[in-house]
Amino acid sequence: MYYEIYIDQLFIENILIFVLLLKVCGKLMNITVSWKRIWLTSGIGAAALCAVIFFRPEKGWVRDIVSALVPIMLAAMLGLGIHGWRMVLRSVFFLLIATALFAGIFQIIFSIWEPPVLLAAALTYTVIDILVVRRRQCMALEGYRAEITLEDQGSRWKLTGLIDTGNHLTEPLTGRPVSILEWREAEKIERFCQIQKEENGYLYIPYHAIGTEHGWMMGIVIDAMQINYEGEEIRILHPVLAVSREKLSTDGRYQIIINPLHAMRQKEK
Repeated sequence: MYYEIYIDQLFIENILIFVLLLKVCGKLMNITVSWKRIWLTSGIGAAALCAVIFFRPEKGWVRDIVSALVPIMLAAMLGLGIHGWRMVLRSVFFLLIATALFAGIFQIIFSIWEPPVLLAAALTYTVIDILVVRRRQCMALEGYRAEITLEDQGSRWKLTGLIDTGNHLTEPLTGRPVSILEWREAEKIERFCQIQKEENGYLYIPYHAIGTEHGWMMGIVIDAMQINYEGEEIRILHPVLAVSREKLSTDGRYQIIINPLHAMRQKEK
C-alpha cells in the first residue's frame, strides 16, 4: 500500500500534538511548565519523528522502539524539566497515559465528524482539560469531607458533611457560626419536628446566594455535634444549624455543610 506524506504538514501537526500532550501531562502530574520549554521540546520531538520517517531506518522492532521511545524520553526530560531516572520514568508513564487519552478521544471525534487534524487536536485537548479539572475538583471535594455525628435529646445519628470554607453564616444575635443541614435530615430531630408543629422556638438565619438578593433559613440549636476530620475528633456543644429546603448535594455525597469555624481544631466550651 502506498501513502503520500507531506513532511512539512506532518511536522507542524506533530508540533501541535506534542504541545497539547505536554500540557495534558503537566496537568496530570500537577506541575507547571513554561510555554517556551514546551514549544522548543515539541519542535525537537516533531523533528525526530519526521527524521525517522524520512531516513527510513531498518524495519522491525528497532525502528518501532526508536520512533516511539526517543520522542517520549525527550519530551519527559526536556519538555517537563524532569531530572532523575525515577521522575523520568514517572513522566514517561504519564505521557503514555496522556497519549492514550488523546488517541482515544481523537478517534471518537473522527468517528462522529471528520474535522481538520489541528481542529480535532484542539477539541481533544479541551475535552481532556475538562475531564482533568473535574477529576481534580472531585478529589478536592473528597479531601474536605468529614464524618458528622449529631446528638439531641438522647438520640445520635451519623451523616456525611462537607467543610466549606466559603460558608460564613452566623447567627445574627450572638454571632455564632452556623452549619447548614438538609431538611430531610433535620426531620430526624425530634426537637425540629416539635418546632415545626408549634411554629415557635426557631431562629432566623439570613443568607445571600447567587440569584437570591436575600433570604432566610430556619435555624435550630441542638445538644451537640461531633466532627471526625483527618483523624481528629472535634466536639461542639449547642451548635446552631440552619435547615435548608434545597438539596445540598445533587449526588447525595453529603447532607450537611460545616462552617469552617465549627471545624477548627478546638473544643468549644
